[in-house]
Amino acid sequence: MTVDRRNFQWPVVVAATTILVTGCTPNVGGEADSVEQPPTIHYTNVWSADTGVDLAQRGPELVRSAYEAADYTRFVGQAHSFPGYPEAVGGPTRHGNPDKEEFFTWLEPDEDEQIPLTNFLHITAYDETGPGIGATVCSYNLHTDPGPNFTVEGLNAAFRVELERTADDPGQPGVPDADPAQQDPRAHRVPTWNVFEGWKITKLHYLRRLDGDVIPQGCTDWWQQQFPTFAANASGNLVPPPGFEPPTMPVAVQYPEWIGPANSE
Repeated sequence: MTVDRRNFQWPVVVAATTILVTGCTPNVGGEADSVEQPPTIHYTNVWSADTGVDLAQRGPELVRSAYEAADYTRFVGQAHSFPGYPEAVGGPTRHGNPDKEEFFTWLEPDEDEQIPLTNFLHITAYDETGPGIGATVCSYNLHTDPGPNFTVEGLNAAFRVELERTADDPGQPGVPDADPAQQDPRAHRVPTWNVFEGWKITKLHYLRRLDGDVIPQGCTDWWQQQFPTFAANASGNLVPPPGFEPPTMPVAVQYPEWIGPANSE
């Protein structure tokens, strides 16, 4: 099956390679001490948004960083997630918290194993109200290798993300990613600065239709664009036709990339 990616507005898919580099710094005695490097990340995130929502602006940037940091925390724990994430999310939450999923706030890594894939993420139902920002993030992913892929066997993965300002200054967005198809040599897989400066995360909630949560129409419209042969079942999830096999693709370039803080160019 061919997946329509025109909504992402990037002309080609370029494979991304993540490399783990060993670093060291000299100590007083002249011997080298190893410096802990962040774990290799085997997946990338490719974002899109509803018409009128600019991924490079501060609000959508905060939504992206909150979701990406939360997802990364599942594999590495809070201390090794994005800079500032533990303070922004307020530490671990207990099971059953209606606002923040426990698996997004773990202190220690989960047993989940990363596999090479591309997460496709779309911002819809975006709003800014006074000191708050909110959006729904719809998602699915494509693997590099054939095999089961539950994210496209029933399209229903959506998350409500909300943040609240804690400072008078909302902060400036980072350096924008001007070329979605190519890796920027200045970019880092994890931002090197605190993207959450002046903000706290108030909601990271997985929308569950069975619990009465409503998934915005914007998610359904986006999923239908990507998988036009899918149809809604009795639960409202878009499901594939008989004989469907999940498509595969090389790991795409991260978009937008985390290039640097404002005024770093």
